[in-house]
Amino acid sequence: MRRAAVVAVGVYLTAAVATRAAEAAGYQQCHCSSTCWCRRPLLSAFRWVAPVGHR
Repeated sequence: MRRAAVVAVGVYLTAAVATRAAEAAGYQQCHCSSTCWCRRPLLSAFRWVAPVGHR
């Protein structure tokens, strides 16, 4: 059970880093307002993988 949780967290973090790198390379672009949660420094890495709505 613990191994499955560690793998799930690892896949989630890898997806977050990969999508952040794709955004930095210009493959993706977020069109949210400047007050959206995904514009904050540490949360921007989870912009594409977090199941929370954007503004």
